[in-house]
Amino acid sequence: MGIISCSENDKHTGFIDPNEELLVGLSEVEGYDHTYNYDFNILKERESVDYYIPVSISQALNRIPAEMRNKINLVSPSELPFEVHTQKANIVTSWNDKNQLVFQIQISYLENDESYAANFKDFFTISVTQHPNNPFDTMTEVELETLKEDLEKRKYQNLKLTDTDTLYYLPKSDDNMWPRMFDYYKYVEADKRIYKESTGSYQYYAWYNGLIYKIGFNMDVSAVDAEALVKEIILAS
Repeated sequence: MGIISCSENDKHTGFIDPNEELLVGLSEVEGYDHTYNYDFNILKERESVDYYIPVSISQALNRIPAEMRNKINLVSPSELPFEVHTQKANIVTSWNDKNQLVFQIQISYLENDESYAANFKDFFTISVTQHPNNPFDTMTEVELETLKEDLEKRKYQNLKLTDTDTLYYLPKSDDNMWPRMFDYYKYVEADKRIYKESTGSYQYYAWYNGLIYKIGFNMDVSAVDAEALVKEIILAS
């Protein structure tokens, strides 16, 4: 499948942002709220959010900007400790304060074979959103200290992603409870609508190289090195 490219000589006209051409041919549907990590709130405020019907992972990757696509390293279903029955992805877009189109892609590997939803079965979901500048660099000392205290209360673990970037990990609590639900997009065919759903999940969160990663999964973590898998996705190495 060829990669769609955008140029000044784009045959489509009337685009505010040239990357809008990437969305041509995708089926837009109604959506209910966008996903973000509630403990960080970095992507809480988004303008003019649009939702698109899930497609194959390869199709979805072909519909995001190359500078985003080239930074994402996908996992193989064989690396996951459950039988993957559904592999799909969906795109959600919004606009930033510079009138630029912001892409979010959710890539889901699901044990569920009935629909684009976790449905209380094993899953591995990767959400990646464009965010060119490191959001932690623009926080004040007070904001950083408040965030640090909040994450400590929630029992996040600070793992080393790179020499300068942190990978935040939220495991189950000592009493085997989920300290924070993981939200993701599910698609209901009958409604022709994208919903935001929440479920129990191990969670990883990071900003790296212009992208925010929100990765959640519920699977047998004793059967796989989840941290190594997540770092492979983010660092593409």
